[in-house]
Amino acid sequence: MAGYIGTKASVVTPGAERKKIFAITTTTTSLTGLVYTPGFVHVYHNGVRLVDGTDYTATNGTSITLTTAAQSGDEVVVISYATFQTSDTVSASAGGTFTGEVTFAGGTVGAGGGLFKGENGETGDTTNGAGDIFRINEQTLNTNVTIDADENASCAGPLTVATGVTLTVNGNLTVV
Repeated sequence: MAGYIGTKASVVTPGAERKKIFAITTTTTSLTGLVYTPGFVHVYHNGVRLVDGTDYTATNGTSITLTTAAQSGDEVVVISYATFQTSDTVSASAGGTFTGEVTFAGGTVGAGGGLFKGENGETGDTTNGAGDIFRINEQTLNTNVTIDADENASCAGPLTVATGVTLTVNGNLTVV
């Protein structure tokens, strides 16, 4: 890019983008010798990006037909992008099941890790809340928390409830 003083982008991996420059020597509408996936290609005629389906047709993966012919002295640049498919993912909107442990910035939640309530909201098994017996907890509660009557909750060591914070226990409270 003219006038750009930054460093070259390194986020595009080799092979993810292919660029072919056509120096037009005679009037033509046909660009051949290409490899692309339809829908993953951009065409520029003398620096102006063309519109797929309006200014050009790119449907077969090997050639492109321009709607308006390029003239001698023109430059046409074709940039195609490799497609990829992610695998082994869990949908953010539909959810899913992890079969191994998942590590978060705040720690690890393993299979059967139980339900945790506190400063970071609710995490873990929100369906049945069952899980391991031992928990490592902080000593100061800094956010409002409610323990429902059908839940068991525990903490060990000194527990301080910060000023202005409410700990609500719906049901019985046993302090050991």
